[in-house]
Amino acid sequence: MKKAKTTLASGEGIAKVLCITSNSDLYEATPEEVGNASVPSTVIGALASNFTLEGNSSPAFAVNNRGAAELYQAQMGGYAFLLKDGKVYAAKLNGSDWTKFADGTAFTTALEQATETMVHVPDCHFKAEGKTMNFGGTVPIDGGKVFDSPHWVGAYKIWYDTNNKAHSRPDKAPKHSQTMSQFWAAAQLLGSQWGLANYQFHCLINALYQARYGNLDSQTTIGAGFQTSSWEAARDVPMGLLKSLGDGSGKVYYTDATIGDQYPVKLFGFEDLWGKLWEFRPGIRFYMDDDVRKAVVYPGNVVSNSAEGREFVCAVQSASGAYVKGMELGPNWDMIAQNVTGGGSSTYYCDGYYAATTGQLLIVGGSADNGARCGLSYARSNYAFSVSVTSVGARLAFYGEPEIVSGAELAALASA
Repeated sequence: MKKAKTTLASGEGIAKVLCITSNSDLYEATPEEVGNASVPSTVIGALASNFTLEGNSSPAFAVNNRGAAELYQAQMGGYAFLLKDGKVYAAKLNGSDWTKFADGTAFTTALEQATETMVHVPDCHFKAEGKTMNFGGTVPIDGGKVFDSPHWVGAYKIWYDTNNKAHSRPDKAPKHSQTMSQFWAAAQLLGSQWGLANYQFHCLINALYQARYGNLDSQTTIGAGFQTSSWEAARDVPMGLLKSLGDGSGKVYYTDATIGDQYPVKLFGFEDLWGKLWEFRPGIRFYMDDDVRKAVVYPGNVVSNSAEGREFVCAVQSASGAYVKGMELGPNWDMIAQNVTGGGSSTYYCDGYYAATTGQLLIVGGSADNGARCGLSYARSNYAFSVSVTSVGARLAFYGEPEIVSGAELAALASA
């Protein structure tokens, strides 16, 4: 059988995939080369990234092989989506600079405001037990699962146009003060396959971050995000400050007279996953079964407070911003707090959690005034389903598959 193995990665270096051809010849390729199909089709995968969380208080942990995560990341990337004549077209953006497409065509301001900037989220394979994850990424694992995330998620938080349609566009301030259902309805105005980034996306992006960086402190590893008591001003800063990072991860410097020096963040192409304002995550709901708090994980492009699905008991029934020491994890890698006693801003997950017996839905990420509690795994489930507040937004998702075209073709379609 033809095989591919991944050599060990150290630090931030890029692992090489050790490819074995049908003639048993060996050669190495980077995950990007594999993702771009510039190596023979005989390459069939990479060894899973394996790691165990919560072994001690340090947010850092050993990942035996980061190649699978790097290969998965190479298959992601930013795209411009154009809705035209009932069809959805998508063109790949340049991986290093989102001011142009992958074919060199300019991604002009006019095109930015006529399209949706989305990030590809391929099927993500994994097999987990207890606190141990085998992250396969693009490669299936025997007996494993796939995160039930949409394949396309907005690079930016939702903004509304004058017709109350939801969009994922730079140079716009995020929409807020809507219920989760209202955000979903605004996304549906684009078409029946449009909706919101869901809970399974939250679990996937956390697992990918863990497998890629081997550290749970996203604020230290990537950047703090917006941090200021003038959180409304930070919330209203237009998005798109990190277009120069393309598909990558990191932070940039931003300052103005109201909020001073700030470092908004980007992770795998997604801007401001933490530290700007909270985001709704449908696909999970909470309820009280007598005196036991339970979570229901439900599938599909749905926003519901009654949908049926997989259930589990919530070990944490109430919390008020306590730092997370342990997550549920298990075979579905549930990123819901299991233990909030003994965590801290620089230990274990380094992020906070809120919960209440009256809470029914999930929001993640945190607003700028939440400081060190913010991060990729920061969450709260203490709001009722009807909540609509000024510190909560949402992120667009597409639950279908677009027609892939070149940048030049998409620009021509947009101008026709």
